[in-house]
Amino acid sequence: MTNTEPTAPQGRGTAPTKPAPVLSVIIPMYQEAERIGETVRDVIATLDAWALPAEIIAVDDGSSDGTGKLVERIASECAEAGSAAARAVRVVTMPRNAGKGAAVRRGLTESTGSWVLMMDADNSARLSEVTKLARAAHRDGAGLVVGSRNTRDAQVVANPRRKLTGLVFRAALAVLGLGYVKDTQCGFKLYRRDAADLCAQHAAEDGFAFDIEHIGLCTRAGLGVAEVGIAWEHRDGGTIRVVRDGIKMLGQAVRIRARLRNAPTSVEADRPAATALVELKPIEATSPIGDGSPQPLGTAR
Repeated sequence: MTNTEPTAPQGRGTAPTKPAPVLSVIIPMYQEAERIGETVRDVIATLDAWALPAEIIAVDDGSSDGTGKLVERIASECAEAGSAAARAVRVVTMPRNAGKGAAVRRGLTESTGSWVLMMDADNSARLSEVTKLARAAHRDGAGLVVGSRNTRDAQVVANPRRKLTGLVFRAALAVLGLGYVKDTQCGFKLYRRDAADLCAQHAAEDGFAFDIEHIGLCTRAGLGVAEVGIAWEHRDGGTIRVVRDGIKMLGQAVRIRARLRNAPTSVEADRPAATALVELKPIEATSPIGDGSPQPLGTAR
């Protein structure tokens, strides 16, 4: 399903235009057919409950299990049932598996929202957590807000082994001078439009360590980076292997450090207010939607 690009203001005799998205939601996906359905339904239902002008960009990173087709089918079913958010779902297909960093970069390039949320396909952190990130962006004037599993206010249900490897990885990043925040790797980040454009244009990391480069780019360019604790729950499945990919990521981090030396030290800032996101009411705990219908997963407070 395609999203209508913003057009010029309507004049007499022209058709009504859709409002430009306040929020773009990017979901990078690779071999996620078993998990993506619940995530897409949750995102659609939450946006419908908020009635927020938004777009959903699901980037299929060369999956062979029908992930992209499944997203299209779910969006079509929800749209037929009356969901406005489902009509703004767009699946972008990468020609081959290029890596999560490449998929996120493509999503940032395709996005048109004033704010862009990158979230993982497993729904470990639900879309409704974006309200916490938006408040931090509003309070601190940050161009990039990092959802964190390692701050005091975080609510985390995690695998103990992954916690240990996370500690080791953070220590290594600190040694490399890349310990910008307590949790670089949480797959839940809110980009202001200028930060999204900066990362789309200047990031080069295709692998799992891309988050470090995005944080480094925004820090070096003076756009500001904030970190806020979120509710996050480990989900089984996925393609990442903690030890194997952790070692690869350290090699990627070394390359990122070298590239950041030549990164922009300033950019022309485009600073849309976060007011519309700050005013969103949190969505309460959910129950799964099994039939693809666009009913809200919780009640707005």
